[in-house]
Amino acid sequence: MADSADLKDLRDSLRESSRAEALRPSAAMLAAQAAKAAAKDDALSGAGLPDDPKLFERAMRNVKKVETPARATHVPPKAETAAPREPTLAQAMRRAHALGEQGARADGGVSDDSDITRFLSENGTAFVRHDAAPDTARNLRRGTWRTGAELDLHGLRVEQARHALFSFLDECLEFGIRCVRVVHGKGLSSLDMEPVLKDKVRTWLVQKPEVMAFAESEERHGGAGALLVLLKLVEDVKR
Repeated sequence: MADSADLKDLRDSLRESSRAEALRPSAAMLAAQAAKAAAKDDALSGAGLPDDPKLFERAMRNVKKVETPARATHVPPKAETAAPREPTLAQAMRRAHALGEQGARADGGVSDDSDITRFLSENGTAFVRHDAAPDTARNLRRGTWRTGAELDLHGLRVEQARHALFSFLDECLEFGIRCVRVVHGKGLSSLDMEPVLKDKVRTWLVQKPEVMAFAESEERHGGAGALLVLLKLVEDVKR
């Protein structure tokens, strides 16, 4: 009976040992679990990258490049250069024919009957102010200065022509035009065939300080019926 009881206790002890051994994880299993956990940690931390380039390409297939906005470069606007003002013929004529108060100021104090014979040269066809070069009249006829504007006094009475001439000259001075042509006519259509405006225009021009010189035009540009007039710049007159 005692042996039978001892045998039973031994069997029970072995059975408990087997159950405990079955529940205890093996070393291989523990190693596998540890390796799996390490791989998971690497994947989460991004420490490991796939060695297969195809896997990498598939992973990057849906990745789009973020475009960097273009940098706005401020370019300062170029300063606009004011275009030089040049009078049109219509502007010059409108001002030249403006009678009344403006015209009165333009030709104020000018005499119609001053004797200017002593100031003329080349048989009365030219005038050169004392501070100009002696050959200025000749250079005028040669076209040394380009003619920038022209005034035609045909058909005007003396008073109208005087107003028109001085207003026209002031307009040219304002716009920096130095050489102009004044057409006064030869007087062939006037009463008694007298060239009234021809002599008056010469008389008026000599009295205007800004007139440096004048000379009759060449025949193809009007001859005795027109004058080429050289003007001084306003700055030169003030000096």
